[in-house]
Amino acid sequence: MPLVPVQSGAVIGGVAGPATNLNIGMDYWGATGSSPVPAMRGKAPSGSARGEQWDERELKKQKRKLSNRESARRSRLRKQAECEELGQRAEALKSENSSLRIELDRIKKEYEELLSKNTSLKAKLGETGGGDSVPDMNERGDTNGGSHQKEP
Repeated sequence: MPLVPVQSGAVIGGVAGPATNLNIGMDYWGATGSSPVPAMRGKAPSGSARGEQWDERELKKQKRKLSNRESARRSRLRKQAECEELGQRAEALKSENSSLRIELDRIKKEYEELLSKNTSLKAKLGETGGGDSVPDMNERGDTNGGSHQKEP
């Protein structure tokens, strides 16, 4: 079953989908201020020992989130580059496949022409030979004693 993006509040199969807020947590990143860490609301005062510990935990948490976002971004870029590379490789293979098919068709046509020419030459030789037939080069009676003999 293909995945289809769903808009919030959309009705799917008679059932309304959940209304989602895609801006969850964005108030932290959109805040203006000199501090890279958002202001803490409702926390212990920063002057106390617990407040400093809380600030340190919050700072580590924010750094980890930022690190995870960067890692995810790099991962997406790697996947995108790999996808583009695979697309280019697929196009090159399609092109190679096309040229090989053309070459195969040319060789088949050449084979058919040679087979037809061989048949007509055998027929001419049979008409003019008067009973003494020329052995097929691919059969055991090769007069050249060559290596083109077929095994039974």
